[in-house]
Amino acid sequence: MMLGTLAQHESPKRILDAGAGCGVLGLMMAQRYPKAQITCMEVDEKAADECSNNVESSPFRERIHVIQGDLLAPLTSQFDLIVSNPPYYFTDNSSSPGNNLQKHSTSVEFSAWIRACYSLLSTHGTYWMIYPSNQEHVIEGLTRANNFHESMKHVLLNQHQQAVRIISAYTKHASPRTEANFSLRNQDGTYSDSYLELTKEFHSKTPIR
Repeated sequence: MMLGTLAQHESPKRILDAGAGCGVLGLMMAQRYPKAQITCMEVDEKAADECSNNVESSPFRERIHVIQGDLLAPLTSQFDLIVSNPPYYFTDNSSSPGNNLQKHSTSVEFSAWIRACYSLLSTHGTYWMIYPSNQEHVIEGLTRANNFHESMKHVLLNQHQQAVRIISAYTKHASPRTEANFSLRNQDGTYSDSYLELTKEFHSKTPIR
């Protein structure tokens, strides 16, 4: 939810949800940017089918294209905005093959992922990614090694004011960098007012059809 609300670009014509899963990010992008064409790419066949079903039952189906395949496979277009919740645990010790595919990666594989996103990003585009805070130094090194420049960092805090996730924005050109903390929950575990206010347009009492 937070990545979908914070990821931004002035006027994106083409948006890529890289590793789309069930398609939530792609649908959020379609809602926020009504003039953009969105591509959702997901390697897992079951998740891609679920993504397709969610897109078909949405009011944005004419602007969203779902691809079941590897991000490293060649695409013919470049994108002004890329959003991604990539496989970020650098180990092969996972509970199941599906979990390994969705959440686990080697540093070599992740570096290839970053290179692919770099090549798919337009010259003045922005790549937004969410990842666990305990992977910050690894990801910082890999993005820098692949010529990305971090332009913005949002540190997401839990009810104990501990960092749990980071959302970073990357560009192909160096620019002044900004950083901000964001509290997701109050001390009693309920969602913070700032979180509810930021995400309010994506909470609906009745499903969007």
